[in-house]
Amino acid sequence: MMCRMERSSSILTLKYLKIIIDKNTVVRKSGTFMMVGNPKLDLNAEIPPVFKSGGSKITIQGSGFSNVGEVAIEGVEKLCTIKSNEKVACDAPPYVESDFNRKKRATGQYANIHFDGYLASYPVFYAENPEFDKLTNVVEYEDGEEGAPIMIMGRNLLEGAHQSDYTVKIGLDGTCFIQQISNWNITCLPPKSKPRTNHSDETIVFVVVEVGNIQDNLGNIRYITALPILPIVIGVLGTALLVSVAVVITVVLASKRKRKGAEKKFQMELLVLEDKIRETSREEFADAQMTIRDIKSDLVTSRVPYCNYQSYAFHQLFPNQDISSHSLLFEPMVTDDNRRKVQKAMDMFDKLMTNKLFMKSLVQTLESQNKLTPQDKAQFASLLSVCLLGNMKLFYQLIDCLLIGMIKAANKKQHKVLFRRFDTITQRLTVNWLALSLFDHLKKNGGMQLFMLYKATQTVIEKAPIDAITILCKNTLAEERLLKNRVEHEILTLDIDLNGNSDQRIPVIVLDCDTITQVKQKCCTAIYKNQPASEIPTPDELELEWHAGKSGKLTLQDIDNISDRSNGMIRLNTLKHYMVKNGSVMALMYKESSDPDDIYENQHVQGMVPTSTDHVKLLMPETAADNQDLKWHLSNLPDEEKSNKEHEIGEIFLNRLFHTKLILRDYIEACFEGITDSQSLSIPVRYFLCMIDKQGKEVGVDGDILQSWKSECYATRVWASLIAKPQILFDVNVPSHVEPCMDILKQVFIDSFTQCPQHVTKDASTQKLLFCKDIPEYRKNVNSFFIKVEAVNDQEFWKAMDEISSEQTKEMKFSRQATLHQLYKFIAKYKDEIIEDFQEKDETKDLAFGNKLEEVIDLMEEP
Repeated sequence: MMCRMERSSSILTLKYLKIIIDKNTVVRKSGTFMMVGNPKLDLNAEIPPVFKSGGSKITIQGSGFSNVGEVAIEGVEKLCTIKSNEKVACDAPPYVESDFNRKKRATGQYANIHFDGYLASYPVFYAENPEFDKLTNVVEYEDGEEGAPIMIMGRNLLEGAHQSDYTVKIGLDGTCFIQQISNWNITCLPPKSKPRTNHSDETIVFVVVEVGNIQDNLGNIRYITALPILPIVIGVLGTALLVSVAVVITVVLASKRKRKGAEKKFQMELLVLEDKIRETSREEFADAQMTIRDIKSDLVTSRVPYCNYQSYAFHQLFPNQDISSHSLLFEPMVTDDNRRKVQKAMDMFDKLMTNKLFMKSLVQTLESQNKLTPQDKAQFASLLSVCLLGNMKLFYQLIDCLLIGMIKAANKKQHKVLFRRFDTITQRLTVNWLALSLFDHLKKNGGMQLFMLYKATQTVIEKAPIDAITILCKNTLAEERLLKNRVEHEILTLDIDLNGNSDQRIPVIVLDCDTITQVKQKCCTAIYKNQPASEIPTPDELELEWHAGKSGKLTLQDIDNISDRSNGMIRLNTLKHYMVKNGSVMALMYKESSDPDDIYENQHVQGMVPTSTDHVKLLMPETAADNQDLKWHLSNLPDEEKSNKEHEIGEIFLNRLFHTKLILRDYIEACFEGITDSQSLSIPVRYFLCMIDKQGKEVGVDGDILQSWKSECYATRVWASLIAKPQILFDVNVPSHVEPCMDILKQVFIDSFTQCPQHVTKDASTQKLLFCKDIPEYRKNVNSFFIKVEAVNDQEFWKAMDEISSEQTKEMKFSRQATLHQLYKFIAKYKDEIIEDFQEKDETKDLAFGNKLEEVIDLMEEP
């Protein structure tokens, strides 16, 4: 007897059953019967979509399924299979089209699931049915031979199903073995022997793809019986002929089989390469959508680390020279015997170097010397600029008269390129004056946007993998610095204990593919955020120690005795190599120093790190190869790993350049807008631009040439240098992976100030393609910028010059005696020409400059 229980409003435990038959017969059955709770569905679990046609397998997750006898879905004849107490496998019902669904554009519906007498609703999400392309040609296969795989093309193949849901049937009883399936194609091997067929031509069998409730006949393939290659030869030729024929046949068959194998292998390699390209392209697209978009939280700054005026001036005037040991910072070495006469000569020379006419004639004379190289002219202009520090009014008067003379001396053809070559002392003095006049304005206005652009560029690059050896980066603007291979990595947050004995820990975000030096650098960046680089220790001065709890402490190094070695190459250690997990505790400490006067010595090391077995430092072997060619990190793989790594096409990764530019766009625009903001333009620059306008109009120069002059002086020679080398203005150490990006931004800035039209084609460099749509917009701002520059009266300008001169006098520490000595050395080389010009020029011959300079020379050359 089988009975169906009625519904119960609660969970019950029954001790016995009482069964009444025809109201007379009573049967009592003792025992324990339980009425348990209804099954529960887990609607928070991931529910993959299925095809609208239905029939695909769906897994329903929940609890209490083992208490159910039968599970069925409305609209599906086949009962569900109970896999466990938490899982039930069912065929998906087909999608029901309705006016409601069409209006809402719904992609899902609720399915009614019957658990015995209990009804529950479960959401089912649908994807569009797959589409298959028909087989255009009838492919022939030799009966009994393994042929090439069948390639079935289509769309949406995996949007609502898995590979296990697909079946490809050949004929009535044959199955095509599926080797590979993607969202666009199915590759399968047909059976060697011909299956049964219902076609009128017994050699033709149909190909049907089945998935869920879909059955799609794609076309036919043909099985043929191979004709015998060796014809029957009636024995006239004898045994020798038979052997010869057999050898020929063997060779033909072997070459045929080999050719078929080669074709099959080549076809499979093409399929694998196609799938690899599709997969990589899809992963790169997904990566671009899911990775960093907003970096503002990383750029919160309360301080911009500007250089002092002395360092800024030194970087502008003497680039790539050591600021700490330069000869202009120290008094010149003079013997006691010569001290008095040298001092007298320098005093006389100093008076001459404060005379505008003397300096003007001196510069013009040196300009005409063919022996003077561009480097010599730059050095002389810098020395003369140092000599004029503290007297910016005289400095401007000098460049004013020099520029007027240069403009008037040029003909119309020379006007177009007058400021472009930048090979004269006059032009270099002009740029030096502009740069020195801008410092206070940069600190108060324009510098912040430039610093934010630099920090944003550095942050974006360092949030993705960087090869420590080749300096190739995943995020960059420079194609030559692009990391053209995928690097699987995870983001880790380390708790950094500064000095190893502090209760306060600083969270630092790193990548598990970072080398130990890269991790130390990121720790310094996070701990000393926006501090001057001169106050931040370098990674070489620090040690990173992993505190692994009961497992003890381990000092991490780029290379140690457990580094990976292969074919004579050593891979730099990473956090993944050490199996560092998220949330690990690290101590960042100064390296121990034997020098008691070393200001960087960690005073807490001795008391912090006990000499016990729980502290381990893996020794670096003597053969740890300091040779750069023997080390690798992410991209320059050893030959053994290169052979095992699948081929990748580097051009797939060019979208990374565009992705980086999109993240930086707001910072680029903010910086460019700040530079071209006529309202915040400094008084010296406004006065200078108006002076150029005035001089250009006096000689009849048109507006385009005038704008090119101003662009060359102000943008190309001053601001472009600051963009390419932020260390001129800021106390920062620009990493080598950031420099190429800043160079590209510098060129974009220069192109924005250039009026020549740019014709960009698809064959242009990636740099030009990357910003081809942005530069026209930037140029609109540049054109309006020069138009909106307001004039400055002489009183405001001279007041500004006095303020700048006072600040220079207070801040600058250059030795005037050393500067005069260096200038004298230049003059001494061309003393005859200089004195001759002084004596022949109308404006100087009555001032006795030649005689005074001869006195200086005589004193300096006197034995």
